[in-house]
Amino acid sequence: MKAWLRITFLAGLAGLACGAALSADPPTPKVMSDAPTTAGAWRMESPDMDKTAAAQMVGGMTICQSAAQAMGTRDAGKDKEAPRCQFKMVEDSTNQAVIEVRCPDGNQRMTITRVAPRSYLMSTQDLKEPAKKPLRMKMTYVGACSAKDSAISMDKDSPACKQMRAQLGEMDKAKASCAKTGDAKARASCEQMIEQSRSQIVSMCGK
Repeated sequence: MKAWLRITFLAGLAGLACGAALSADPPTPKVMSDAPTTAGAWRMESPDMDKTAAAQMVGGMTICQSAAQAMGTRDAGKDKEAPRCQFKMVEDSTNQAVIEVRCPDGNQRMTITRVAPRSYLMSTQDLKEPAKKPLRMKMTYVGACSAKDSAISMDKDSPACKQMRAQLGEMDKAKASCAKTGDAKARASCEQMIEQSRSQIVSMCGK
């Protein structure tokens, strides 16, 4: 799948089922001609969300395509059995691209405009609900990343990250309490579940 298309899928803008596959890779829209051809890190921001509310939530989110691809490699073979989606380029100019995505479980229309170099505003409308306000997301390329990085990371100083990091100490206590479980299998399962949650917080927000 082309790098620009992975961006929209990772952001959920196409509104497709997670297992949806493409009939073929569409050409890169002219409006995204300056987009990197290889996977990298993209910052996601909602232009419709109040800035104060956004800061209270996460302050912004970054998706590393390389890491997401590495995570999805083990599921690569599932595409053969996944629903097939068709793409239709309705408009393809240097100012705007309009793409219709038609899948067995629904159809969407995605409009892409450039707001700055390697920065795009993507608006997705569910064609089943044309009166509903479209989902909009600003996506900006922030540089290279690797498969070892976190697939999703948030601003470390955001209230959301501070709150999650505050939970790490409680998780350590909870993990220690797993030892009180008499059954070895249950104890191992308890420790694994807590460690996974802890690792997820650290990967997104740091220690």
